[in-house]
Amino acid sequence: MKNRTIIGLLIFMMLISICSTESIISYAEDDGYANLIIGRNREVPTFEPGEEVRFVIPIENIGTGNAQDVVVSLDTSDLKNFPFEMEKMSATKRISSIHGKSDEDVAFYLKVAMNAEAKTYPINVNVRYSGGSASATVYVKIQENRQKPSLKLMNVRYKEGSIFAGQHTTMTLELQNAGETVAKDISLSFEGLKADGIRLDGYVDIPKIQEIQGKHFKEVPVKIYADEDLKSGTYELDLVMKYKDEYLHEYEEKKKIYVPVDGVEDQELDFGFENLTYPEDGINTSEDFIIAFDLKNLSGKDAKNLKVSVDAGAEILPKSASIKNIKTLASGQSTHMEFKLFAKDGIESKSYPVKINVEYGLKGSKSDENHSLSQYVGIFVKGDYSNLTPKVIIDNYNYGKEYIKTGETFPLTITFFNTNKSTAVRNIKVTLNSEGDVFAPVGSSNSFFIEEIGANARVKKTIKLKAKADAEQKTYNLNVDMEYEDSTGKDHSAKENIGVNVIQEVRFETSDVKIPDECFEGEPCGLSIDFYNLGRGTLRNMMIHTEGDFEIKDGSSYIGNVEAGKDDYYDVSVVPTKEGKAAGKIIFKFEDAVGNPYEIVKAFEINALKMEAPPMPPEGMEMEGAENDSSKKWIWISIGVVVAVAGFVIYRKRKKKAKEVTIDE
Repeated sequence: MKNRTIIGLLIFMMLISICSTESIISYAEDDGYANLIIGRNREVPTFEPGEEVRFVIPIENIGTGNAQDVVVSLDTSDLKNFPFEMEKMSATKRISSIHGKSDEDVAFYLKVAMNAEAKTYPINVNVRYSGGSASATVYVKIQENRQKPSLKLMNVRYKEGSIFAGQHTTMTLELQNAGETVAKDISLSFEGLKADGIRLDGYVDIPKIQEIQGKHFKEVPVKIYADEDLKSGTYELDLVMKYKDEYLHEYEEKKKIYVPVDGVEDQELDFGFENLTYPEDGINTSEDFIIAFDLKNLSGKDAKNLKVSVDAGAEILPKSASIKNIKTLASGQSTHMEFKLFAKDGIESKSYPVKINVEYGLKGSKSDENHSLSQYVGIFVKGDYSNLTPKVIIDNYNYGKEYIKTGETFPLTITFFNTNKSTAVRNIKVTLNSEGDVFAPVGSSNSFFIEEIGANARVKKTIKLKAKADAEQKTYNLNVDMEYEDSTGKDHSAKENIGVNVIQEVRFETSDVKIPDECFEGEPCGLSIDFYNLGRGTLRNMMIHTEGDFEIKDGSSYIGNVEAGKDDYYDVSVVPTKEGKAAGKIIFKFEDAVGNPYEIVKAFEINALKMEAPPMPPEGMEMEGAENDSSKKWIWISIGVVVAVAGFVIYRKRKKKAKEVTIDE
């Protein structure tokens, strides 16, 4: 009983001693003089080039006397390694006094230099006050400039949709400067060009581009040639884009380009039926009519052994030869064709399709295989339905994906369909207006013109739009207003709506992993990390877990949904299994609003110290039997528990104080 009383008394006295440790230290420092400490428990702030910032330095007076006439200044003697512009900024702040046992946040309002390199900078801070001075080094991290120019290859177009082996053609590169600032001295080159494959036409380098402003597009035509012996397939090139920003910093981007090539054995030519005329207003039965057009070879290759024919079935019959032969038709040339037909008596009143068919061979090809293509015209035999009002509708639309991100530029392709089977419509004006002006046209106005849509025919049009950066996440209506004329010149109008899904861009950030100053082998070590949803959309099904070269206790945590603008933290306890450094990582997994998965990995490293053995009892201490041994054992266990509890209390107090300083900043 006596031993237990002694043990309890010892524990109580040690707790009192530990809890009053800070007070003792404070009294030891209470010498009646000011003692200033710079930047204690301060986290390293992160800024961007060109940003106007509030740079806060905490000054703490750990003495009991007041510090009078305090002058805080930043060392600007080495401006090359100083990340801020100082032309109109003050590097000195004055404070009348800082009371004993209190602190003061000194704020400098500065602008980060646009050409500041992305790295961590040491900033020397000097403090003078009545009766003393102090100096220290604090650190500022400058991250990658998000306003730098950024060239992107948006699209690659070929005149024929692909390249024919043995053909000279133009490849159009559509470039965009997706950055905020101008890209200058732009040079383009290709890796992968071969003399017996794909090469630049005439071996001429691509001319340099002087500049592309931020958020602007540029089309660059490149003349290329595909060797005549190339087989059909897709050939890979690397486009190398080199450019500079306004501070002459150099950048380089590489983008793979896939060039589709049609070998001679698979090549097909493209023909145009220009100046096509036929009786668009319809015909009467037994009435002769003419279908005429100019057949033009729109391809880069010559055609041979052409056979042009018309076929309207059993109801509409030819009055002239229905087949015409042409020996050759060179690239870019055209020939005039006419066919006379008539409609039989007694046939049904409706629109009848007339097929114009072209068969041809490829000049220079060793193969005798012929290719063919067809064009249809509709001939309406007049009847009771000839006076129906033509209607134009949107038959189909496509913007290339399921949803559009805010701030993203995208092509919208719309197919317009004339539902009337006998009457064409002309002079079609199409105007697009979006709900809340969410979508703005890029490189054009919000209106475009279609010359004609034939009876029962379709026409596709593509317009480039950009979604507002601050648009809410939802489906927006795009209103399409159409004005047109029928074959008699009468005006008509129609309205259609298109739905476009818009989602917010994901912006997820984390702090650095917070690690205690000391971790010991075989003992739990607490880690924590803060994370933030800086975007406008919800992050769904967030899961966090920890991996590393140590034991992990409760290393996985399901957070669920993180709403826009919210922040949270994650902590975990790890047990180092050996002395020395051990690497680990904290992994965040989540989905955006439409289910796209994301994974963010934050690596860290701990340095475990070896746990020292507890001190042994002094030699020669008199042993008092088994009960005395047991009492001493419990004394040492109690001391260990007290030390552990005290260490935890001090650690929590320091952590709480560091967090309060961070919030003040």
